[in-house]
Amino acid sequence: MKTPTLLIAAALSLSVANAYAAGLPQSATLKYSGSYGIPATMTFTRSGNQYTIVSRIKVPMYSIRFESGGTISGNTLRPKYYKDVRGGKLYAEAKFSGNSITYGKAGSSETAKTGGTTLDLFTLAWQLAANDARLPSGLNITNGKKLYSVSGMTKVGSENYKIGGGTTTVNKYRVKRGDDTVTYSFAPAFNHIPAEINYTDDGKTYDLKLTSVTINGKAVKP
Repeated sequence: MKTPTLLIAAALSLSVANAYAAGLPQSATLKYSGSYGIPATMTFTRSGNQYTIVSRIKVPMYSIRFESGGTISGNTLRPKYYKDVRGGKLYAEAKFSGNSITYGKAGSSETAKTGGTTLDLFTLAWQLAANDARLPSGLNITNGKKLYSVSGMTKVGSENYKIGGGTTTVNKYRVKRGDDTVTYSFAPAFNHIPAEINYTDDGKTYDLKLTSVTINGKAVKP
């Protein structure tokens, strides 16, 4: 029979785990304005310990859809797959299995062993949001086509940000990805959801700035 001390410890442990999981919403729809006013939408959904993140960017002539999914353990997201679909056709993808990742453009792939955590850009955004902007150890980032090592992250300040007709404070961070950087901004007042994502891919720079937020079916405003 467990002693009261052990029972209390177990209850506290369960409470902490549930608190971390509760930091991620059941669902969230984030609408962004991209470079040159291009619209973009990112949806996050979870059911039990499963999550899916779908990001859609409408560029001239065609649309891009980034999709990733996997499991949630405590406050950690563990991806199983990532897809880059352009104009309705698979462009690149990554599949995760233990400490290995298979990735590449459609029709070609390679497998690599990784000693730490590997995430795509959008899963990393939610991982940082759920962990007070703390990087996982030994992090690698994939865009489906390549695998990049991450050498660190730096907070570059805070600023006021206009969202949905109001103003809120966001904290900005730069992640060193290979030879370039990815900039994330998080809104503490909105459970640290990603308010801005700036990155370069295939020579094009994407700057996604949040314009409206719906969390668990309810519109949220500053």
